[in-house]
Amino acid sequence: MKKRRLIGFFLAIALGLAAALVYGWMIQPAQPVNTTLDSMRPDYQADYVLMVAESYPQQADLPFAIEMLRQLNQNDPVQAVDQALLTAQQLGYSDADMHLLAGLELRVRQYGGGE
Repeated sequence: MKKRRLIGFFLAIALGLAAALVYGWMIQPAQPVNTTLDSMRPDYQADYVLMVAESYPQQADLPFAIEMLRQLNQNDPVQAVDQALLTAQQLGYSDADMHLLAGLELRVRQYGGGE
């Protein structure tokens, strides 16, 4: 009797899982939503700017970095970096990360990325 209950239990789990997969994948799948980077939380935006700052030395392509920053702030990429610096400071980013962000801000300002 105990073995039969155990088999029934696992069979019920398997049927439930199969039904959930069929429903989620075929009957009512999730619809993709197009969104922009500026709708992310500020901490994720700061991480994005940090990733741009980390990739800049390898790319050495400041116009490309500015274009990436414009995805956060269409009008002023310098403001995107400034906001990332403030958020990073509040969240306690490492000194190395803060140095990368400050270096990116300086380069973007010198290039005239906010114009």
